[in-house]
Amino acid sequence: MQLLSEQFEMSDAEAKNVKTMATSIALFHSSAFLQSRLATKSPAVDLKYLSMMSLYRKENEIAAASAIKSILNHLWYLSEELVVFSVFDRELAESLRKALVEKLLSIPRPKRFLPGKPKFPKTGPNDSVEYPDQLIRFIGPNSWLLFDLLKMNEEQLDWMQAPVSCWEKMSGYKKAEAVVRSMEVVNDCAERAVKLITDFKDVVGNVEEQNYLLQVIEQHRAHFKSFNKSSLNSI
Repeated sequence: MQLLSEQFEMSDAEAKNVKTMATSIALFHSSAFLQSRLATKSPAVDLKYLSMMSLYRKENEIAAASAIKSILNHLWYLSEELVVFSVFDRELAESLRKALVEKLLSIPRPKRFLPGKPKFPKTGPNDSVEYPDQLIRFIGPNSWLLFDLLKMNEEQLDWMQAPVSCWEKMSGYKKAEAVVRSMEVVNDCAERAVKLITDFKDVVGNVEEQNYLLQVIEQHRAHFKSFNKSSLNSI
């Protein structure tokens, strides 16, 4: 839009706003957007974006404040449960990745994890942001949840005691990294589930039958992702 701005009739204020928007997208949003599907990078990307917006306030207070307000409502990957993904971010410094693991090892592994919604870190719109070292502060007891779900015992976590340069050669690390890298970052799964329930919630009245119906539909969609000849020939 900025490149074609001279082709449209705009007031000075509109032209200024278009330039501000284009600059923000080019300098900040595009990089974060292009990396948004990478689970291992999500915590660092979110923290870096928050840090950049804090610095951008000196240039454009209104735009930066609006972006920060939005970011603070989406800090899922900086919660205790998910910030541990940064351990598998190969673009972070080895010293930082090691520090993340050391912080985790300093916290006793909980014997059980209470179900519930992850809690965002206590970060306000005017708080200073220390990228990337602040990731260490977000590690907590619930950061053990990933390894608990993967049923990894001390033997399978032996890589945590080794130098970072050796991690990629160790089976426990490779197992955990493969799982994290395969995770979906976007909320498409949640949106599809909501759409599914909305479409079929009134087909049957009984809750048990409704749950069974949704499972059948999900299984059908998994087997037949399209209705082209190749999919139908596999019946």
